[in-house]
Amino acid sequence: MDEYIAWDYSSPGISFNVVSGRITIFKQTLVAMGYPEYFRFLFDPEEQFFGIEPCGIDDHGANRLPEEMPREHYDLKSKDLVRFVYRSCGWQKKLTYRIAGTVDGKLVYFDLRTAYEIHEGRMKEAE
Repeated sequence: MDEYIAWDYSSPGISFNVVSGRITIFKQTLVAMGYPEYFRFLFDPEEQFFGIEPCGIDDHGANRLPEEMPREHYDLKSKDLVRFVYRSCGWQKKLTYRIAGTVDGKLVYFDLRTAYEIHEGRMKEAE
């Protein structure tokens, strides 16, 4: 029998969906970073660590965060990056993956080896 887990929405988090090429940054991740105007992603495929940090407009890989956030999360499309993450982690293409983050100053990083699989809207530990 599959054991499903409840997500702790008070913790930073991120999710990846390869079908849509979507990265979802959860509200607590944005709070931890101080809602920066610009941010960028960091990825170490060998160690399977993914990070998000505030940056300046001229920094390599800068993404602008909208001034108004109509939802409790921010979605960003980057099919190439999401495909690279899935390949590097050996994830199943039909699943969405959610990862809890760790805060280090304004940097929030995610150990992708601790990802949870999302099955029909329910979360379970990755196999």
